[in-house]
Amino acid sequence: MAQQRRSDQEWLAIFQEFENSSLSQRDFCRMHGISTSTFFAKRRLLECHSNNKQGGFVRAEVVEQTTHYQVAKPIASNMTLSVNDIELSIPQGTPAAYVAELIGSLSS
Repeated sequence: MAQQRRSDQEWLAIFQEFENSSLSQRDFCRMHGISTSTFFAKRRLLECHSNNKQGGFVRAEVVEQTTHYQVAKPIASNMTLSVNDIELSIPQGTPAAYVAELIGSLSS
């Protein structure tokens, strides 16, 4: 089958038809006898060409957006250990084996 040469206007109409269809790009191209790589390349080329016609400037709006994060510190509560006349404050999470060894040392 001989390749058909299409104008940019014809391609734009094809792309519009594709957008309005519910077909995948592959199915649409197969239905119209268009190579998917040609379809993609031509679409990309026309999009770039269209963007260049705008003079290279785009309207931009500066929006200030700030996100604040607050790290909640866990409440550090201590254990109080009283042995004889000695009172010790031990951080919660101290290994039990260490506390047992400490109590044993203070009891002697």
